[in-house]
Amino acid sequence: MSEKIENIYELRPLLDEIPEDWRYRIDEIAERYKKLYTALVYDIMAEQYGLPGRSMKPGIGPLERGERNGKVAGPAFPTRRCTTPDTDPKVHNIRLGLMKSMCRGCVYVSDVQGNRNCGQFGEITATAMRAAGCVGAVIDGSTRDSDYLIAMGFPTFVRWCSPVEGLTRSMTVDYMHPIYVDGVDGMLLINPGDYIFGDGDGVVVVPKDIVVPVLEKAEKNFRDEKLSRRAMAEGMDPFEVYNRYGRF
Repeated sequence: MSEKIENIYELRPLLDEIPEDWRYRIDEIAERYKKLYTALVYDIMAEQYGLPGRSMKPGIGPLERGERNGKVAGPAFPTRRCTTPDTDPKVHNIRLGLMKSMCRGCVYVSDVQGNRNCGQFGEITATAMRAAGCVGAVIDGSTRDSDYLIAMGFPTFVRWCSPVEGLTRSMTVDYMHPIYVDGVDGMLLINPGDYIFGDGDGVVVVPKDIVVPVLEKAEKNFRDEKLSRRAMAEGMDPFEVYNRYGRF
């Protein structure tokens, strides 16, 4: 029998990092975001908040498109990996200890530091994280067990897939600290509690202090777009459509 392991890892509650205006509305906020689409949310940040580039680099997407696995929304639980052959059990088991710091509705986000020699996420980890409240994962790298992740309905956004085990190749070394992922304009900062929203087009990151106002503005534009779309379908002049609804 292998030696027993102990949970000696620091509690760093994600819930404490989420602003009060939506800290206890995580489920509601997620359902509202998932009725929208990433391009709309991106435009709000770029046009109304002067925050262009709040999108991960193209190439990241869901393992499966569709209602069940094709969208993810929630506060970021950031982690960082490094490429290493080390199998030190204390470091290796950070992946277990970090789960007690998760909160209901969070999204696991992994900066893999450019590693490409293994799968950095898998179905058993997803099962444990789901039990801890996690609703999906964004891996700035790869996963394995992709068919199982799809079957269990755990939205997982990745750049590629791999059958290779991570042990002796890559390990999670820290959690609940700011990380960088590959962004459309270079390195994209993700803080604990920033909002992750992904769909078939990719993943956008909303700074945690403007999660609610960005959502409300995006919902308004979404309603206006419906009216604009209907007017165009009925043959209204495109200039008149734009002047009336401000969306085209």
